[in-house]
Amino acid sequence: MLQRERWRLQSVDLFVRSTVAQKPGEDKERIAPVHTMEHQLLHQIDLTIRDGEWVFIVGTNGSGKSTLARLLAGLGQPRITGEITRTSSSNAGASFAPLVTQNPEAALVGMTPAEDATLLLEQLAVPADEMPSRIEAAMLVTGLTEWMNQPIAQLSGGQKQLAAIAGCIASGADALIVDEPTAMLDPQASAAVMASLRELHRSGTTVVWVTQRLEELQEGDRVVAMKEGCVTFDGRAESFYQRDIGATESSSPCEEAGLHAPYVVQTVWELQQAGITLDPSMPLTGSSLAKAVSSYAKQQQLACQ
Repeated sequence: MLQRERWRLQSVDLFVRSTVAQKPGEDKERIAPVHTMEHQLLHQIDLTIRDGEWVFIVGTNGSGKSTLARLLAGLGQPRITGEITRTSSSNAGASFAPLVTQNPEAALVGMTPAEDATLLLEQLAVPADEMPSRIEAAMLVTGLTEWMNQPIAQLSGGQKQLAAIAGCIASGADALIVDEPTAMLDPQASAAVMASLRELHRSGTTVVWVTQRLEELQEGDRVVAMKEGCVTFDGRAESFYQRDIGATESSSPCEEAGLHAPYVVQTVWELQQAGITLDPSMPLTGSSLAKAVSSYAKQQQLACQ
């Protein structure tokens, strides 16, 4: 049974306007003329995201991935052509899908994680008697129960990011968009944020994760790749890295998007060039690669007996 569509974009183009003041010339008292210019940032986007999906949006700087994330969140006032459909099973409303950016301090307004979540719930007109249970549940999911009343300034970068996410969870939104949430975090903090979001996803929340860190992708994840404002790939992570082994010159969708594959994937490519085919053909983690190589070695030993 197919899940309901959370977002559906059909032939969407997005334009933004900017003003440019020209030099007034020799007459310093003359007011410089202002011209409005329009730039197209997204081109013919066709994308459907269903309830409960986990979707990675990847691309280089300037590829349009953050613009697409803001569009999904309903932020800004760009000129848009095409058709966008948003639905929601949340009490917060169809248009509410919180966006968490790489700099959580820009979004946190409370003195503590609990106060920040409270302020958001007040903005959403959540009944006061529902707030404590919602906030406690959100802090539990993000692992911040012990620090929920700690001053924001005393939290680590990872904890601040989790505090921003906790407020979104408490809001009751059925979808969460995160734009490079681990870009400013160390590996340990990044792993904590990823684990928290994976747990949230398992509970049924739709998660859209924007990133350039391809090592965050796991087997089976859906990947949407962006380049120059266009979607160049939409499929599973394994296919995103797949090369045509039979071709003399072949590049994967990852390479075509201008991205550098993780070390594990590069190792798999080297093995493929050496004529070694693994099962599964494209492991994405060190442990799965080691297991696939061990299985291949055992098969070769049996074949030689």
